[in-house]
Amino acid sequence: MTNQENYESIKENLLAKSESEVSKPGMPVDTYIEEAEDKYYYATQDKDKLVVAGLKEEYITSLPVRIGALRHAQSQWTKESENRTEASKQWKLLSEDALALHRVLLHDFRFAYRNDAGKKKVVDKIAEGSGYGDLVQDFSDLDAFGKANPEELLAIGFDNTKLVMALEFANSLGPLLSAINGERDENDKPSKEMRDRAYVYLKEAIDQICEYGKYVFWEDEERLEKYSSAYFRKLREERQEKEESITE
Repeated sequence: MTNQENYESIKENLLAKSESEVSKPGMPVDTYIEEAEDKYYYATQDKDKLVVAGLKEEYITSLPVRIGALRHAQSQWTKESENRTEASKQWKLLSEDALALHRVLLHDFRFAYRNDAGKKKVVDKIAEGSGYGDLVQDFSDLDAFGKANPEELLAIGFDNTKLVMALEFANSLGPLLSAINGERDENDKPSKEMRDRAYVYLKEAIDQICEYGKYVFWEDEERLEKYSSAYFRKLREERQEKEESITE
């Protein structure tokens, strides 16, 4: 199966995890996946000994699916993060001009429709609210209202290219804002949370395999090392070297 198929096949298991069980990875995900693949290799070789000691065989046999699911979830989160970063850059380029145009349009509209209580009320209603989401909606509303009521704008010499620009901003800023905010389906989970859920689900199996591996091979130093984390072992060694250099 592909990584996505692995992910889809256990998605219900990931969603079944309670909020209290979900946590972010304790090391870089690519490193954790690499270590998990190593654990799968050695645990497959040692399966009989581990299973006899009490390890559920499913923890070993399900590792490829769990690993594939995490790979996919991490890719989705990375992709969304990159999209959000790019969208933020584009937003910064456009937002200053957008805010300036928004200010000018409200000024023009308030003056143009000042003598019509009903239309003035509509403009005041559009002007309510704050935030970027409201800004995007305002551009769409001002464009529609201005086109539906052109006489008052024509009377003050209004430049209609401003409405063209307003509609362009509404069409361009909306998708950018969605990308920045990470909009998703109502029943879906954020990609980062699903990545964390996939990590926890893989960790569940890895922790069990390591626990039994350390029990079974407690007198075999070389094999015992296979059931510990090389990443954390390296961190410990670096910390120890640093402490020793300080005391010398």
